[in-house]
Amino acid sequence: MAEACNVTARAGASHSRGYEDAVNSRISGELQEVESDLPEDIRDDALRVFRVAVDNKLSIKDSIEKVQKEALSEIEVRFKGQRFKGFIKFDYDTNVIQINVNKFGNGNAQFSAGVGTKKMVCPDPFMGRLSDPNMNR
Repeated sequence: MAEACNVTARAGASHSRGYEDAVNSRISGELQEVESDLPEDIRDDALRVFRVAVDNKLSIKDSIEKVQKEALSEIEVRFKGQRFKGFIKFDYDTNVIQINVNKFGNGNAQFSAGVGTKKMVCPDPFMGRLSDPNMNR
């Protein structure tokens, strides 16, 4: 039997720890903006389902799954036999969640999601501008 590489042998499950922490957390704060290129009725339904999930204190992972099952599955029916690509992005105070839909003409649909956290930079009251050193890069 081949021996494990010294670099990856110790990696174990820790390589996905940041992802697991992000998707198992809960959303706090208010919804700032929703960006989408989905049809308006599907977008509104996805927004409704996501807001209910956040109000029920579901984790980000469970909220995404709920939107995919209850709202975005309509895309498979409506665009049957057609190619369709779309997304919806929820921008909260502390998190940004984007759900992508990739529907193929043969009937298969693929969902993917991106989760990000926002790092807030406080204005420096003595400088009169944001105190982020990377602001002008």
